[in-house]
Amino acid sequence: MEKKITSDWYMVLIKGIIMIALAVLLLSSPVGAVVAFSLYIGIGFLLTGIFIIYRGFLLKKAGNNWGWTVFEGFLDLFLGYMIMANPLVTAEVLPFVIGFWAVFYGIFLVINAFSGKSDRLMKIVAGILIIIIGNLIMHNPLFIGMTFAIWVGIMLLIAGIYNVIASFSLK
Repeated sequence: MEKKITSDWYMVLIKGIIMIALAVLLLSSPVGAVVAFSLYIGIGFLLTGIFIIYRGFLLKKAGNNWGWTVFEGFLDLFLGYMIMANPLVTAEVLPFVIGFWAVFYGIFLVINAFSGKSDRLMKIVAGILIIIIGNLIMHNPLFIGMTFAIWVGIMLLIAGIYNVIASFSLK
C-alpha cells in the first residue's frame, strides 16, 4: 500500500509547480494584476482541484484516508468556478475569498502534520505562515490595497514550495 501512495508523488509536485507559476505571474506584475488575477487564480484553482480530486481517488484505491483530500479538491474547484464566473465582482471580494482559502489550507496543513509522521515541522511552519498571511489578506483589505497581489503571490509561493518539497519526500 505504501508503494501506491508514494507512486503518485508527481501529483503533489504538479500542484506545487502550478502554485509557484501563479506566484511568479503575480509577483512579476502586481499593479495590473487584480482583475487578471481573478482569471489566473480561477484557472489555478480549477486545475489544482482536478489534480487533488484525482489524487484523492488514488488514495482511496490504496485504502487510505482520502475524504479530506477529495473535499479539498472540490473546494478548490468551487472557488475556481466562483472566481471565474464574474471576474469584476470577484476583484472586489477577492481578498476575502483568497484569505478564506489560505486559512483553510493552512489549517489543513497543520492538522495534516499531526496525522502523519514525516515533515511535521515543515507542515506546521508552512501552515502557520499561510494562516497568518490569509488573515492579513482577509481582514485588512484597505491595508492590503495595491499590495494584494504581492501578498497572495508570497502565500502561493510558500504553498507551492511546500508542495514541491513534500512531493520529493513522497518520492
